[in-house]
Amino acid sequence: MENYHEYLEIRPDLPRRRRDLSLLPEMPLDVLLEILSHLEPKDLLNMSRANKDFRRALLKPSMMHVLWRAKRVEKGAPEPPAGFSEAKWVAFLFNSFCYSCATPNVRTDFFILRRLCIACKKLEYVSNENFSGFYPNLDSSILNFVPYTFYPPTTSKEEGDYGYHWSGDIDALCRVWTQYEPRVTAGLAAAQEGWEAHLNEQTAKIEQMQEAAILPEANQKLNDKNSIKEARINLVRQCFYELGYEQPDIEEVVNWDTPELKNSTAKITDRIWRNLRAKLEPQVVSAMEARLYADTLDTKFLRMAFLMESWNAWLATLNVPKLELLKYPQERDLWYLPAVCAVLDAPEDAILDFQPVINDFPNIAEAFIFTKREEMRRLVPIANLSGRTVDPLELATSVFSLPETLPPYPAQTLTYPPVAIGWKILSVCHLFAYEEEAERMGFNIEMPVYYDFDERLSRVAAYLVAQVGLDPHVATAANMDDLRERFICRLCAQQHPQYGRCLISVPALTWRAAVEHSRTHHQEVGYSFEVLRTAALQEQVHILERRQSDRNNHVKQSHYCNRCLAGSNEGKPDWFTKVQVHLYTRHNILMPVEDEDYIFNELDHHKVEMPSQVLYGFERA
Repeated sequence: MENYHEYLEIRPDLPRRRRDLSLLPEMPLDVLLEILSHLEPKDLLNMSRANKDFRRALLKPSMMHVLWRAKRVEKGAPEPPAGFSEAKWVAFLFNSFCYSCATPNVRTDFFILRRLCIACKKLEYVSNENFSGFYPNLDSSILNFVPYTFYPPTTSKEEGDYGYHWSGDIDALCRVWTQYEPRVTAGLAAAQEGWEAHLNEQTAKIEQMQEAAILPEANQKLNDKNSIKEARINLVRQCFYELGYEQPDIEEVVNWDTPELKNSTAKITDRIWRNLRAKLEPQVVSAMEARLYADTLDTKFLRMAFLMESWNAWLATLNVPKLELLKYPQERDLWYLPAVCAVLDAPEDAILDFQPVINDFPNIAEAFIFTKREEMRRLVPIANLSGRTVDPLELATSVFSLPETLPPYPAQTLTYPPVAIGWKILSVCHLFAYEEEAERMGFNIEMPVYYDFDERLSRVAAYLVAQVGLDPHVATAANMDDLRERFICRLCAQQHPQYGRCLISVPALTWRAAVEHSRTHHQEVGYSFEVLRTAALQEQVHILERRQSDRNNHVKQSHYCNRCLAGSNEGKPDWFTKVQVHLYTRHNILMPVEDEDYIFNELDHHKVEMPSQVLYGFERA
């Protein structure tokens, strides 16, 4: 035994048998195909480059159909174009290095069937713009027979303004022409026909490349990535299913467009899942809340539709002036009234009785108007009031402006005046904003809002009231209207380029228009108005305004019949002449009286009060 151990110590190490794949190409074809069929296209390409034996075994003609074509079909790739074998086409689709300089991770351009890096494109792309620099002795018409792409050298996502050609394709066409040129120049008809046939082949080839370019671009390498991504999506969905979330909410968040799943692998480890859950679970919860909210809205909309049908039928039975009906709540107003909310918010399976709400419509309308008036009264600062103030909303200094938080909804900002003074106009304005909770869920649900009290414009109004000798704590908007005073904006007059005493054309503003003018033109500066005292100018202004009013009666739909709900235009404002005809034919009124038989749409005052231009003597230092 000791001798044996001594022998082991002095025995030389036997060389280990080297393991290699040298016999793999010599295997029976069916066995070899079974092995190779489990490899990805990129692995097959790497094997074909390993040594000459593998290359011969993988690229022999018998392998083109049974191996390379099978791999192409398996990956959903299209047929190879002319000039490409099955193996070359697979290499073109699944490799990612530049054909010219071997730069890795380069995008393929299927319009010219090349994979080129940016540097090579900048160096070798030829267009009509730089053709003469590359080929000074050639006519640029040769480019009509060379494949082209619209993607410029610097990007493969946005198309350029003209085509780009690979210089190698131009050189190849030039080499063909070099073969034909002597014979064509000599006038040989066969050579001319051969050259024209070659150009026709080139044209057909280019057309085929352009038509087929989109399909391979969409399919290139996507099948492998898609299968991995699909497995990843299913694993993440399964994890959320196990947490108790429902399928619609999970699929809303975890899908092909989820950016968090873009760059991960198919395998979801505990660490990856923790990171994904932290990012995706809040989104799943939001999707669940939005779905439940949408279900609730559907129920509320159905109930509201029934109530609105009853509400409109009730309005049609009323014998009240149109001016009063315009104050009544609209659908968005009713939606938020307590009596209606009790019905809308009832459980989905509740047995509802709408009749008590329908019977209470008169009280609902009255309470809405009363509440709105009281809420807006509370917006008027106490400093603007005195013991002699009758109604805060009727004061000339109670100026309200459109809220800055209104949604960007053109119809609303065009319909309602930017400045509102007096309950008469405030009562018929039904503004809305979007409900924050619904907006967070992705829904635009309109909720009623009020005008904001505008302290700056209130000071402007107080200044105008004082200018005509009235007390700002007592003077009402009606008092100011009755005076029919007109004002000149001194700030605008001072902007006139002439100096010294001069006649300038300036707008003569009503007091309401002066307040709005200060908001529109001098928001960031002070205000300075002058009362138009000259009797001749006052008369001139009044004549111009009467003419403007007559024109407005014929060109603006701003009047309602005050005797019925439908009026002359299905409840909408109409031209004055049409309202007159309606009053005569329907109500037998020949000489209608404003505010009794017909009313002017208060919302249009700011549109029709166009100031008249007068020549005013002004001295500028």
